[in-house]
Amino acid sequence: MYNCTMVYMRIIIATLTCLTCLLGDNFVEISQNPLLKALADNATHAAIGALSGIAFVVQFYEKTSHFFGWLLIFICFICSSLIDVDHFIAARSWNLEDATNLTRRPFLHCSTLIALILIAYLSAACLNYFKWSLLLGSILCAFVTHHSRDATRRGYWIYPWGNTERISNLSYIIATIITPYIVGYLHSLCRAPTVQEYLGQYIKFNDNFNQREVRGYRYMQV
Repeated sequence: MYNCTMVYMRIIIATLTCLTCLLGDNFVEISQNPLLKALADNATHAAIGALSGIAFVVQFYEKTSHFFGWLLIFICFICSSLIDVDHFIAARSWNLEDATNLTRRPFLHCSTLIALILIAYLSAACLNYFKWSLLLGSILCAFVTHHSRDATRRGYWIYPWGNTERISNLSYIIATIITPYIVGYLHSLCRAPTVQEYLGQYIKFNDNFNQREVRGYRYMQV
């Protein structure tokens, strides 16, 4: 019963995400007012972030409290929106025209940041910092989905190599839908017995933990 519910949940979330991508992008394209266009673009980022957060959190439904689950969703939602604040920071102005007419892409739109967040996320998951790993996972989902949507117009900015080619709308929608599930799968991979056994031996070798502590391997959980 639980598995069936999860399948239905994933189908519903994927459908809502697809509709949000299509409707949001179309509304941005037809908007003539610069302010309305900017608000619609940011609102679409935020809505996609919220849906991605839900898709990520439901994978850990039985392991987290309701409060923490909603907190993770909110973090993904707000982070997806606040990434665009770097336009104003780079422009050193709160004027919308200045922020949307930059000569170069602002720092939070550098996709190299995704690799750094990914490393931090995998490290926290492997070391069993459970809550921190989920917080980083929510932020990772926000950055990947935001950058993927922007990549349909400008490609990914991979410092120091420059920008990639633009990706298709279909690729961006598929990437947006599967991102939270890939992030969740990476977490389960980090918690796999093989990885934990190897990591436990490494920590035992360096920190002289006794066999009982290594076998349980719960001392790092937050």
